[in-house]
Amino acid sequence: MALRLTAKQAAGPLEITKTTGERTISQIRYLLQLAALAAMLSYAVPSSAETIIDEWQNIKAPPPPQLQAVTLDPKTTALIMTDIIKQTCNNERRSRCVASIPKIEKLLTAARASGVTVIYTLFPSRSPATFPNPVISDYIPAVAPKGDEPVVTSFADKFMLGDKDTGLQKILKDKGITTVVPVGVVAHNGILFTAVEAAFRGFNVIVPVDGMAGNGPSGYDEQATAHILTDSIVYKVTLTSLDMIKFQ
Repeated sequence: MALRLTAKQAAGPLEITKTTGERTISQIRYLLQLAALAAMLSYAVPSSAETIIDEWQNIKAPPPPQLQAVTLDPKTTALIMTDIIKQTCNNERRSRCVASIPKIEKLLTAARASGVTVIYTLFPSRSPATFPNPVISDYIPAVAPKGDEPVVTSFADKFMLGDKDTGLQKILKDKGITTVVPVGVVAHNGILFTAVEAAFRGFNVIVPVDGMAGNGPSGYDEQATAHILTDSIVYKVTLTSLDMIKFQ
């Protein structure tokens, strides 16, 4: 709110033209009072955009995060294949998931050849009558499990299903795993929550940004997930790309 004064008001006590010290002091006090009032009014009236709701249309995405090349020890690394099933990875719902399959398959092949532990995840249905519970045979064939590769079932955090342990922590610890690499869908659910929880549990977490897919074509889910994963002082996650992951 702007404070507007007439010339007469601004002159204040100096409207009387006597130039005594008393008049000068009186003018200074008067002007200081006006300045204080103006400052109070400027703080008392809220700005037109103080919250994220007000500024939503003007928010710009931060610069892309820096991706790091990583070389991992196969003996202590686990690749977590996250919910890459036909119900969630298709052109109608997540075309970027479909586009990422060849590179994920390449990483999976290299991981298996190097002796990396491979773990698969599924999620339970919240309404089995209309959306049957996914099963392991629903996995996209190019990245489907082989042999006795373990499977855990949960919603977003693959370590816990409600208040029950899924067994993922035990699988990792029993195999001496210290680094996990989650890939799959969806970015802002299974990848985000499992990555953060793994970091909280003391694991090194490597997330290939092009190996996670969000909802729809906008790409906002992946961008937001990448930013959240690297913008914390509480946990540490390394972002990379599928082509930047190598095994010793």
